[in-house]
Amino acid sequence: MLLNCNRCGFFSHILKLCVSYLGIFICAHSLRAETYDLSASIAQAMRVHPGVRAAAVDVDIARAQLDQANAIRFLPQFELRSVIGPSPEARGDALVGETMLSHLSIFTRTEATVVQPLFTFGYLSGAKAAAMAGVTAQQAGLQKARGDLELQVAEVYFGLQLTQDLWALALEAQSDFQTARDFVSEKLEAEEGDFTYADLGRIDRFAFDVREKVHEAAKTKALAKSALRMLLGLSEGDSLTLAGPLTPVDVEIDPLEFYLKRAGEREDMQQLQAAVQVRESLMQVAKGEQYPQIFIAGQFKYGYAPNRDDQLSPFARDDFNILQAGAVIGVRQSLSFGLTSAKARKASLEYQKLLYQKQLAEKGVAIEIEKIYRELIEAEKNMAAASTARRATRRWFISVRDGFNAGLEDASDMIDAAKEYGIIRAKYYEAVFNFNRSWVRLQRAVGRSLL
Repeated sequence: MLLNCNRCGFFSHILKLCVSYLGIFICAHSLRAETYDLSASIAQAMRVHPGVRAAAVDVDIARAQLDQANAIRFLPQFELRSVIGPSPEARGDALVGETMLSHLSIFTRTEATVVQPLFTFGYLSGAKAAAMAGVTAQQAGLQKARGDLELQVAEVYFGLQLTQDLWALALEAQSDFQTARDFVSEKLEAEEGDFTYADLGRIDRFAFDVREKVHEAAKTKALAKSALRMLLGLSEGDSLTLAGPLTPVDVEIDPLEFYLKRAGEREDMQQLQAAVQVRESLMQVAKGEQYPQIFIAGQFKYGYAPNRDDQLSPFARDDFNILQAGAVIGVRQSLSFGLTSAKARKASLEYQKLLYQKQLAEKGVAIEIEKIYRELIEAEKNMAAASTARRATRRWFISVRDGFNAGLEDASDMIDAAKEYGIIRAKYYEAVFNFNRSWVRLQRAVGRSLL
């Protein structure tokens, strides 16, 4: 029937909700005409949303870093160098020899060097553990990006359903008042009934408010539709039809404790736990830097120059003709004890700080879940109360309308009844929207998917 003229705040909320998603980048798609329910809308958004794709790339980056951490454990230094250049002719041995710079040839030399860590006191294992935790964190980040997108789509989807219902309600009210005006005008021209031109003026005055709400509802509906179209990656030419009107989601609400126990399933808490593991691993790396690094190193050299005699004496060396290979076990120790000790202490303090922050976050999450839960319970009660009030005001409106048509009620009574009936119907739709929105927010607050 009629919309409340003072509901601008609610329309503004829906308007802000829609506009906040208009800036999301969309991908090009061919024209299509489909009917979308909430599940289909979420699935479509998942396929095209750049934020989800970027989060997936972050996972690949983290895996590449893990590959790097694994690779550094095996032959982290393996170098091959080969050179070619001029070689002056040399004949003789270490005691008697002659070098002839005017007789040049070409020489080649190849060198290979390899270093393999044997024991690093947790340095390399800590780096690998940090990289593994980084992969876990990015995987949780990908799930969070998907969950956030699910929530965005659900809120805009329910918002579009709401604006469509309110727009239809405003059109119905406009039609009803036009019918009432025609009826009163006809009676006045026929000089029948007890209607006056004051009644006609009251109807015209309130009809303006109704038309104003029609225009506002049409604007909000168009914005909500554009926001959902952009989230789904649809072009302006693509048709977008929702599967049905706004109805309460069919769910069973569990006790608050049920949701509080699942706070750890949130993606951001999983990311925080992974960050703690990263800090712990980096602390291990920093401590490992204080201790010696034991390694095995090997080297191979081969050089050949055709215009030089080979030197058979072990005490003679010719870098142009050489064949050398060997391996050693070595120890590398940083003597900057003050620096390495400070780095280890800093890493330990950062780890401890993150543990405190995790404890604080857990308390904040519990409060957030309880807040959303109580908003859901409030919305459920408001929805039930609005449903009861809607039935009562409908009976009142029908009674007054019939009396008005029979000439037993004046225009002010009919306007009041129609106005209140429209207000209650709009409040009911708003209550359903708040209930649905609170429900999806609660699911996201405990890390659950909406699909």
